[in-house]
Amino acid sequence: MNEPLPTIAMPAQSSAVQPERFQSDLISGMTRALLRQPSPPCLLRAPTGSGKTFVISQVLERVSAQRDVLWFWFVPFVTLVQQTEDALRANAPNLAPYGLNSGRNQDAHPNMVLLSTAQGVARKQWRTKGYDADGDDETRTLAAFVARARARGLQVGLVVDEAHIALDKGTEFGKFAHWLAADYLVMVTATPKDDRLNEFLVHAGYSAQVSFAASRDEVVQARLNKKYIEAVVYSLGNAMAHITDLRRTVLRQAWRRNLKIQQALTAAGIAVTPLLLVQVANGEKTVDEAADDLMRLCGVPAQAIGRHSADEPDPVLMAAIANDNTKRVLVFKQSAGTGFDAPRAFVLASIKPVNDADFAMQFIGRVMRVARPVRNAFGKPMEIPADLDTAYVYLGNAQAQAGFESAVKASTEVKSQLEGQTEKLLTMQTVSGAVVYSNRPTEQQPVAFDIAIPDAPERSALPASNTSADGLGPQGSLFNNGGEGSMDVGTGTDEKWGESATGDFALDEVSRPATPRNRRKEPENSKELLAELASHGLRAYPRKHPLLQLGRSLKTEEKPELTDMSDISRAVATRLEISDGLRATAVKAALNRIKEKEHHTELTTGEGYTEDIQVFTDRSALAREAKLALQTLPQAEEEDYVLIVQVLASRLHSALDEELENLPPEAQPAEAERMRLARDAAHWVIRKSAQELCEAMFSEIAQRAKLIDAKPLPDVMVFPEGIALERSVKNIYGVLPPSTQDGERVAQELLMDDRQWLADKSYVFEDGTFSQGQFDGTWYGNALENAFSRALDSADFVVWWHRNPRNKPYAVRVVRAEHDNYFYPDFVVCVRHNSADQPLQRLVETKDDTKDAARKSKHSPAHYGKVLFLTPDGKRMKWVNDDGSLGDALDFDDMQSLLKKIAATRPTV
Repeated sequence: MNEPLPTIAMPAQSSAVQPERFQSDLISGMTRALLRQPSPPCLLRAPTGSGKTFVISQVLERVSAQRDVLWFWFVPFVTLVQQTEDALRANAPNLAPYGLNSGRNQDAHPNMVLLSTAQGVARKQWRTKGYDADGDDETRTLAAFVARARARGLQVGLVVDEAHIALDKGTEFGKFAHWLAADYLVMVTATPKDDRLNEFLVHAGYSAQVSFAASRDEVVQARLNKKYIEAVVYSLGNAMAHITDLRRTVLRQAWRRNLKIQQALTAAGIAVTPLLLVQVANGEKTVDEAADDLMRLCGVPAQAIGRHSADEPDPVLMAAIANDNTKRVLVFKQSAGTGFDAPRAFVLASIKPVNDADFAMQFIGRVMRVARPVRNAFGKPMEIPADLDTAYVYLGNAQAQAGFESAVKASTEVKSQLEGQTEKLLTMQTVSGAVVYSNRPTEQQPVAFDIAIPDAPERSALPASNTSADGLGPQGSLFNNGGEGSMDVGTGTDEKWGESATGDFALDEVSRPATPRNRRKEPENSKELLAELASHGLRAYPRKHPLLQLGRSLKTEEKPELTDMSDISRAVATRLEISDGLRATAVKAALNRIKEKEHHTELTTGEGYTEDIQVFTDRSALAREAKLALQTLPQAEEEDYVLIVQVLASRLHSALDEELENLPPEAQPAEAERMRLARDAAHWVIRKSAQELCEAMFSEIAQRAKLIDAKPLPDVMVFPEGIALERSVKNIYGVLPPSTQDGERVAQELLMDDRQWLADKSYVFEDGTFSQGQFDGTWYGNALENAFSRALDSADFVVWWHRNPRNKPYAVRVVRAEHDNYFYPDFVVCVRHNSADQPLQRLVETKDDTKDAARKSKHSPAHYGKVLFLTPDGKRMKWVNDDGSLGDALDFDDMQSLLKKIAATRPTV
């Protein structure tokens, strides 16, 4: 009962010890959010293969380091239970994963993670009995287990992995979550199916969530996902439907693609054997039939084919085959299509009907990862060749055999589902007329789907470069097999494409140029740049100018240089408040005069007494604790530690002298000894005042913050042309920044290569420097922030406003008086305090953490004056007072309260 789950050796996951930058940002952000009071539900949305399990494991480990938490982790498929257990053991050694059924019979303890499928607890009969229904002498019920855990002082955390699938079985699991009443809720998804998630949240008793996202672009840049995807769909009309074996067609073409990739890997000197994944329908003989076809038609050696023929998934077997380099093909059933990773897989062939709404998530995820040897062979900034950076999916569209209308509909649904899981795809054709959906650019013109698909491909519709490549015998094959003796896929063997194949491949594929396309010349001026951006589907929003009180750059703060830290350290030590009681105790500690209680007990009678005794101070231990406290001070170094001790010792010297005056002359210590005693007293003060010293250091740093010019504001902001942005009269770029929902559409509007132009970048032209910025996630606003933006547009006293993005070099940042980080107020608003005044720039922050707002307000930048804080309160915003309490609501239809706040806090310099 107490044994852990079987371990699967999966190096592709387990080796990801050092997080990528986007993963580190997600880990830090989610950890901070979960540790807030109250802790909000957190949603992580990231593509398949981005390391979601790794990220969540790190988040749980960090939260568990500060809180005693028992975690429940639910996945949609039973195969993922063991895969998750392996990932947790590899990447989060401080967590203790168990299967739910065995774990609930153990004593709950901090860091414990119970793993199960969502269906394992989504049972109405359990719910109606308060989840106290399935217990016996050997099995503890969930209700009893959770009650014992809470009685031990443990908090409860809930992780819903692959939430877009796990929550698809109705709301029963949501009701379980509502009963569990977890202190922490984490949801993980690969798709933006918000309706399903929102329905779950409602049934689980939550009204809102905090979202964290990683874009596919970030995952591709980190070399965790392949850059391109290419799906080939064989949709046949009536003329060919009854004489063509689609299953064998797909197998042969997928194997040919796999061999071509093997050639490319060998040519690049990469020791990787590509693995062809073949997914077949559930059935008694489907795996063996596919394997026989691969051996007979493609010449694949029997020993190179791995088979998973059981109806029940065996993830240990699947992982073993996926990591066995002697295997070149893995054939498995639909039921086993999840719960394993195969980084050396480039091609997946599905010869089952395409009728699963979530098929893209299940299928594409198997071939999207980038094998580590490929990553190592093409280190940044080298580009991975497109053929090795493409995930290929071959689909036998059995649904399309019914006729034209179903072919068009089924093909359209395939494209829609693929785009929903990945990004915008082009529609093209292979030589044979098969439909290809890909984000990989080509010279071929896209195929229009507003006309019916013909019975057989029109030769005139094919690219001219392929017209001489027929190479067919007397009876035409469905595919151009590229040489004499080529045979139709349904009629016999074709030794040419077997194990010994090394020659050319007449692969049925999209026409691509034999040589790279001519690279466009770099833009030579801003006009050419704007035209280039437009050609990639991007619209440029120019910055308005001239505007009152707005130059090329905004003012921002930076921390003082380390050369100034000596003055700061001296000032902090000089100003630290030392109460009379603390001073007296520090001197007593230095002189070994601190008294503690000594308890005496007569063991035979049980009687006892207590007396006060003086205890000796361990000077070395006291110095070590003081050193540890000093090491938490921001920007301080060893010389600063010495300086702080010296200043405090000097301040305590007189109190020490007063205490020593009562000693006889012969017992008076020498000056060197007095200095040692004064340092001991200073160490005591540092140990007891560590928090006060840290806060004072932050405050002093903030007071000495330097006002500098930020980097120039972008001349234009860019965003996809196909996503309309709301116009704004007073925004400096003339539009409201995109919403989070707009941002989620970017990948569906732009191809991967076009998104490379959606970036922050500067150009040096003959007529000067020109810069562009991208509207990315640091700009996105929510509904209340957009309502506030519209209210600024309507306010007479507002001259202009600017949404201030986080972490941009051209953004306004403010040094925090109680924290090592900067903060970036959400809005820069230029206002007239009254009609006679010159406009002034002010800062407004709109965040939902009122305690954090109170901490941020401890420092006001001299140029901007006091930062004003608003926080969401239902469907309105309220002012945040300096103590963190809520003030009055802001009426967006009457912004006079904003004007009053601004006037009352205007900067004095």
